Amino acid sequence: MNGPQPAPDFDAQNYSRPNQNWTCGHACEGRACRSGPDAWGRCQATTECRPVLDLKPGETKGRWRCTRSGGACESGPLPDGTCCRPPFRCSPVPTLRVWRGRITLAVIAVALATLLLLAGNSPFRDRFLSPGELSHAHSGQIFAALAATNGLNPGCGACHIAGNAGPHGFVQAALRAEPAMFDLKALAAAQPGEPVAMDADCLKCHAGRNVHQANAPAISCTFCHAEHAGMVMAATTDASCNFCHGNPVTMAVARPPTVIHHFAGDHPQFRFITEKQSDPDTLKFNHALHLTGSTIPKLPGGTKLDCAYCHQPDAAGAFMRPVKFETSCRVCHSLQFDPETPLLTLPHGSRSAVAAFLHSLPKQYADLAAREQVADVDGFVRSKLTALQAQVGNGEDLEARVFFSNATTGPDRQVGTVSGASRAIFPGCAYCHEVKATAAGLAQITPPVIPEHWLAHAKFNHAKHAGITCAQCHDASHSHATADILLPAKETCATCHSPAGGVNDTCAECHTYHKPQMPQIAARD
Repeated sequence: MNGPQPAPDFDAQNYSRPNQNWTCGHACEGRACRSGPDAWGRCQATTECRPVLDLKPGETKGRWRCTRSGGACESGPLPDGTCCRPPFRCSPVPTLRVWRGRITLAVIAVALATLLLLAGNSPFRDRFLSPGELSHAHSGQIFAALAATNGLNPGCGACHIAGNAGPHGFVQAALRAEPAMFDLKALAAAQPGEPVAMDADCLKCHAGRNVHQANAPAISCTFCHAEHAGMVMAATTDASCNFCHGNPVTMAVARPPTVIHHFAGDHPQFRFITEKQSDPDTLKFNHALHLTGSTIPKLPGGTKLDCAYCHQPDAAGAFMRPVKFETSCRVCHSLQFDPETPLLTLPHGSRSAVAAFLHSLPKQYADLAAREQVADVDGFVRSKLTALQAQVGNGEDLEARVFFSNATTGPDRQVGTVSGASRAIFPGCAYCHEVKATAAGLAQITPPVIPEHWLAHAKFNHAKHAGITCAQCHDASHSHATADILLPAKETCATCHSPAGGVNDTCAECHTYHKPQMPQIAARD
């Protein structure tokens, strides 16, 4: 047989090649070589033996002896001492595993090269590194000027520490990261929402971060506010709110310690209901009387008094303007103090102004006569003062009636031997206001307390609820006392703001995290 012969002790059944990545490209009698290819795919076939030179005493040349196991070759070693059976080398064939490794390395090399090119100062750098479009607030010349004013680097570096540093800066920032990239224990223990280094740059422009609670834990800005999502920054999701409000441990220090996940579900009832709060206003007003009373006169034009007459939305439509006496009340409550002279009415809003008006009645009647073009002004004034004096007595009595009258009785009077409360000739200040007498006998009127914004911890927009009637949320037609807080209960809101109602019911729909306390008195939500 031509070619090298396998050793007699070769056992093809039990033989295992040391390298599984390459297969022998040459088969001796259909079997692979004993040693097989090495790890780099090189054939390891060698001569069958290494001849040994035997030197007898006195000889200088010696004789080469074959050391092949199983018996010497027939021809023996060559004269130069090499084996007469030269190796028959093969070309090892790579396995699928080798090709997979080569392709993987090639892809990694190409990817790294591409990343280095794109992360460098190439024209595509910003487009490649940015995962999406920046919001309008964090882009453009206005933000660039604001960033420069606050000592921030231009471009990406305004928020990202290594934003303008190139590949070398990226690597350095990664190595300095906390927790470190190879600190597996710290990475595993890291919690979402923990502050990060970028927050320091956020606070250079957004100073203060007025949180809604003083004991709220520190939360990273980027946990709630996701950038690179379009021209308008993405709204905060319930997952961000549930980071605290869905954690019983965190909420254990809250008052009340309530875990909240959904508005229609475990959101508590509004506190003005659970705590039975009352409207602090001392102004006397009866909603039911004004909306359903038979004695309420028609408005100009013959229309019936309704909610919209007094409660007018502001320019934005979000809130209602404060109710003013001159625009809402005077149409019925004209403050006529002289039944015989309806055109002369008292001023409103200042106790001192009312007192000054009463002390200058002759002039007030004279001015009225001039406006009405009365020929005999002096006669007009005398007749009016005489008629008024016949009804109320002296000036002090008139002033007392104006301030303390409640439209039913006036102040006590002594007429001859008869004393007691006199009948009021018109509704005075005490008809609507709380009026107290000072030690000097002067009237002290308690100013009305009318909050412009109820539920100060929540936000509301009347314009978005324009399709709903007032009575669906405010049960004013059954309210007889000023102390009634005519706000809807949670269940009323959840009728629409719930999965069943189909209206957005996220936390951010009604609540704002960065919101200072409202200065005016308001019910708590």
